[in-house]
Amino acid sequence: MRKLTESANIGKDPSDLLEEDMVGVEFKSVEEAESFYHIYSKIIGFSVRKNQCRKNQAGIVTTRSWCCSNEGFRRTKYIKNPNRVREPRSEIRIGCRAMFRVCYSKITKLWVVKEFRANHNHCMATDMQKHFLRSHRKISAAELEQAKLLKEAGMKTSEIWNLFVHQNGGWDKVGCNKKDLYNSLAAGRRGVDDLDANTTLTFLQSKLDIDPEFFYAYMVDEESRLTHLFWADGASRFDYKLFGDSLAFDSTYKTNRCQMPLVVLVGSNNHGMTCVFGFALIQNETAETYTWVLQKFLECMKDKLPETILTDGCR
Repeated sequence: MRKLTESANIGKDPSDLLEEDMVGVEFKSVEEAESFYHIYSKIIGFSVRKNQCRKNQAGIVTTRSWCCSNEGFRRTKYIKNPNRVREPRSEIRIGCRAMFRVCYSKITKLWVVKEFRANHNHCMATDMQKHFLRSHRKISAAELEQAKLLKEAGMKTSEIWNLFVHQNGGWDKVGCNKKDLYNSLAAGRRGVDDLDANTTLTFLQSKLDIDPEFFYAYMVDEESRLTHLFWADGASRFDYKLFGDSLAFDSTYKTNRCQMPLVVLVGSNNHGMTCVFGFALIQNETAETYTWVLQKFLECMKDKLPETILTDGCR
């Protein structure tokens, strides 16, 4: 703990710091000041969030402040909402006034502490609770990359978490909780990355060797990332030729690992049974996207138009 105050040229234990000890202390950068307050808050046992940020006419930050996450109060409109479906989250903003403010000095070219409030109106987290504090939970870039590789190798996320606990010498030393690991890995899976796109297109191309009537089309953005994909096999095209008088389509809501809507185009045969005419993975559900899907569908079906199109009322 002494290293923290020594780096800021303060000869006191962090838990004993007062306003008069901090006002006037200088930091080389705003990032150094922020790092100091985050380390200080973790030692004391509270979570931090950014507060005010002031800029000059040139758009350069001249003042930055941080506060305790219990600062302020929740707005009434979030508490007394008559249309609320879920119960509101437990209240954490209870008017705590602890904060830390630095300003840039044009003379010294340093960031100077202008305000420091050390007193809180709530209990501090214990050593066993500190790693649960939101501002101090973060999975390192190295561990995230390791987790992605292990995930691709077939390990479950819970098993990866247990490995991290063993590597770091305890679950309280990992730096995040299990839910953070799940969220980080899930965030990396949203969207179609280059590997997924190349694998998918290679697979669809190989289908032509088995089914000469197989059809697929795709669209990429300006960064060559796959955005839309349509496909239909020979059986679907034959069914549409016979039973394509009516067409119905709708999209699932991002239930796949890429978090992309899946459009299913269907009809019915003379026995009243459902026939699948084609599929499409799309990036969004705009009119332009659905126009592209229908254009590729008609191209696939040799421009045969259905007599009736059914969809939900939002399209």
